[in-house]
Formats: sequence, C-alpha cells, structure tokens
Amino acid sequence: MTTIWNDLLNLFDPRLCRLCKKTLLPEERELCLHCLCDLPRTYYHRRDDHPLLPIFAGISSFRHVTAFLFYREGGRVQSLIHSFKYRGNKQLAERLGRMAALELQVDGFFHDVDVCVPVPLHRRKQRTRGYNQAEWIARGLAEVYHYPVDTQTLVRAVDTDTQTHKSAYERRMNVAEAFRLSRPEQFADKHVLLVDDVLTTGATLLSCIDCLMRIPRISISVFTLAFAM
Repeated sequence: MTTIWNDLLNLFDPRLCRLCKKTLLPEERELCLHCLCDLPRTYYHRRDDHPLLPIFAGISSFRHVTAFLFYREGGRVQSLIHSFKYRGNKQLAERLGRMAALELQVDGFFHDVDVCVPVPLHRRKQRTRGYNQAEWIARGLAEVYHYPVDTQTLVRAVDTDTQTHKSAYERRMNVAEAFRLSRPEQFADKHVLLVDDVLTTGATLLSCIDCLMRIPRISISVFTLAFAM
C-alpha cells in the first residue's frame, strides 16, 4: 500500500535530483547516484600539504583540517549549499554531512574526536532562518561517528554583518570577539571538531578557535563541507 501511495505522489509531485533534475529512484534521496559520485571532492584528508593548512599554522592546539568539496561560484556545490542555507532544506545538509563522514571514516580521519561543535549563528539570525545549517551538517557527521553534538558551549554573542564581499582583513575584524563560552569546563581535555558549511579565508573559524583556546588542554580540528577556491 505504501509503494502504491508513493507512486501516486511521484506521479503528481515527482522526486527530482537537486542537480540534474532527473527522477530519483526509490532508494535515492535528494541527489541521484550519478550526481553524488560526481561531486568535486578535495580529498585533502589524504594529503600532508594542502591549501587549508597554512590558515591554521602556528596554533598550538590545532590538530587536523579538511574540506569535503570544492566550492565554485555558479557551480553544483554552490547550488546545494544555497538549497540548505537559504531555502530551508536542512535534511540535505545532514545528508551531505553523513556522506562526508562515511568517506572520511574509511581513511581513519577524525577517529579520536570527542565532541562535534557547529559554528554557531547568532540567536536572531537562527530565529529568522529557523535552524543553523552547520548544526545539520554536524548531525550528519555525528550519525556516522557517534559523536555528541554540542550547541551550547560555544555561543555567538555578536550579530555580525555578512562576510560576503569583504576582504580577508575585513572578515577577520568583523568576527573578532564575536564568540563567547558558556560552560567551558565541558571541553577541558577534549578533542573538539568545529564544523561549518564553507571555508573561504577562515576568519570565522579562527575567531572560534581564539575563543576555544582559553580552555585548558583543548585540541581543535576543523571540518567544512566545502572550500571556496
């Protein structure tokens, strides 16, 4: 009966791939298998030298960083990110986080993380959007790795302007002192994985790290869904 009902729904409201717009098979969700396999992966977690490492060089508590996909203006990854960032499709963010985790886990990456921390939105922005897209990416990672997801300890205290169209220096100044800690003792002696959607200059993540480094004996790694080249 369920299959018949699904077939009727697909007849009037077909389930289409977010990218190629072809009809999805019953076992496919959001993206068809071809588009999933064809997403532009960075594979940075397999390299000892990649463009993200210099961003975090010199930070004593820093462990690892990787981005799952390449982000280009007008590209497929931008289309996916806009879908979950501006059009309410938070399930897509979770699915992509889960897919990334499955591939990273095979290579033993992030295996010793204690807690997953999405880069927080200011409460006003989160109330307007209805959710934090980084949290849904983190949920996808956590589902595979079985990390707890903490959304309470790192808090965005300042509702900053958008980072779009700002220079690297302007981005860094825009988010300086934007974050604060609540219950910092939760992260003492822990390996924390910061999670965000897109990394460009790294200004927001660096500001988060500046805040987290006040915690004794913390270790910090970074995962972003995409890296804007």
